[in-house]
Amino acid sequence: YNIPRIRSSLAILKDGQAVFTNLEKVYLYRYVFAKGVRADDPMPLETEKISKIPDLDIRAAVIQILQDRKNPAYRDNTLFQDKLLWIARSYARQGVCYAEISDTTLVKKESARKMLAQVHAVMPAVTRETGVLLRFLAAIRRIPLTIVKDRVETGDYFKENLETLQAIVSDPYVAGSDIIGEELNDIRDIEPVLHEIVRIAQADPGFVVRIHAGENDGLRDNIANSLRCVQAALSSGQRMPYIRIGHGLYTPDLRRAKGQALIRMLKESGAVLEFQITSNVRLNNLSGMKRHPLKEYLSYGIGCVQGTDGGALYGSDSIDEQLSLEKMLGLSDKEMHRMRQCEDIVLARCLKAFEDKSAAYEKIRNETSEEEDHSISLIGKRSLPASDVLADRIREMPADKKPIVIVGGSFSHDNHKVKMSEENRKRIDDLLEREDPEKTFFVIGHTLRGYEQYLVKKNDGRFQVFAMVPSMITEGEAKRLRSSRVGIRVSIEPVPMGTYKSFAYEIFKRRPSTLIAFDGNIAGANMIQEAKNSKYPCEIYVSSRCKALKVKADSLEGYVKLF
Repeated sequence: YNIPRIRSSLAILKDGQAVFTNLEKVYLYRYVFAKGVRADDPMPLETEKISKIPDLDIRAAVIQILQDRKNPAYRDNTLFQDKLLWIARSYARQGVCYAEISDTTLVKKESARKMLAQVHAVMPAVTRETGVLLRFLAAIRRIPLTIVKDRVETGDYFKENLETLQAIVSDPYVAGSDIIGEELNDIRDIEPVLHEIVRIAQADPGFVVRIHAGENDGLRDNIANSLRCVQAALSSGQRMPYIRIGHGLYTPDLRRAKGQALIRMLKESGAVLEFQITSNVRLNNLSGMKRHPLKEYLSYGIGCVQGTDGGALYGSDSIDEQLSLEKMLGLSDKEMHRMRQCEDIVLARCLKAFEDKSAAYEKIRNETSEEEDHSISLIGKRSLPASDVLADRIREMPADKKPIVIVGGSFSHDNHKVKMSEENRKRIDDLLEREDPEKTFFVIGHTLRGYEQYLVKKNDGRFQVFAMVPSMITEGEAKRLRSSRVGIRVSIEPVPMGTYKSFAYEIFKRRPSTLIAFDGNIAGANMIQEAKNSKYPCEIYVSSRCKALKVKADSLEGYVKLF
């Protein structure tokens, strides 16, 4: 009875309803099941009871599990080994013979070797049965998950990840590394991490450096900067490692000089771009297909393949993703064949890498190397803890007043200039005139720019105004915030584009509110989605002049009022 309901809770909300916080929640639910331990008093599985299971898929799976317990290759399987077996069986049904799975376990000192020991123990038998080879990318989060952030020190976090990667790089089941997580920061913020990954890659000619980039329309240079960071990290005589870019949606206009420079960089580096529409749509990163760049990349001869980005999270598989790309983007047979040819090249390369590493593995498995201390310094512009430098300005938001959230300056990329209209200035004037300071207060972003700055200036201390600031800020931001008269709330996120999560936690999930969005990009769209998902009534007003926000508003027709 419960299994189908549990299964539903382990997938992302349907199209256009989710943001990254929903994905993190699913991670948490999945950990409960993925990290399970064997019961001391297991429930007996009786044939009579199994035959009464109403779900045919679940019934067939239970019968197969009982058969596996009689198979010497599988009878002592751990939960993780059973997962690998069933993943491989699922791929075999789709005609897939090779897959790479990103896993953060491989960069954790205490668990990486245990995981690989389990892989070595079961994977040969799994491959013999299914014909499927599973390998892994050691996944490093660009920003720790919100659910564990308060237990993580960033510098130590990356240091441990890289030391562990160094220790396992020679394992044949380790295909490479992957920079994962919500794209909230400029990739150059973690350039020292990429530098160490490239150094580690020298030990493995087939090592893959995958970077999730180009998912955020406010960070359109992240793909080019990823390539530059890898190029700059190469040692003398070191060839470019095999680079794969996950998503690659947002770039400078590929028809203009900056876009053409990116095309040249992609060709020269041999980088391959991976596309999957489902995760882009589910995580609120793609609202329309008109400017999807895949066909343009293919026309320039850039290597492109199709993936799933963790299909189980979205209830999709490789066939679903292929059909989505073909039908929604109108790919021709010729374009599909180009992608297939690129995939064949990647597949052949990866299978050869596994064969070569397997042959060498036995020779080096017992060798130990002197440990090196590669300290990672990630202190860039955001070097000041907001809770320290703004400690005397931190205030509790009043519980007996209604918050009005203004999006109009802080919810785009750093170089964006807000073009204010006289009409919208008057809207703010009218708002300040109409609302009651005894019943209402305002919440804005951290930059004090655009309409948010205008609100603070015109308010002149009459209403309480709070700024939600990242946990790490720059000296310039600290100076502006201290010179203003706003109260401070410190976000759990260290980067500006992640502060929408704290608006959700502190406002939308706790009380009735109003959201007025004048300007922004994906960060602003995430705010709108969080407001729509609010547990309490939230009136949402969005400017029809801001294209990025209007697209989001149109997708939520009936919940949002345009002005």
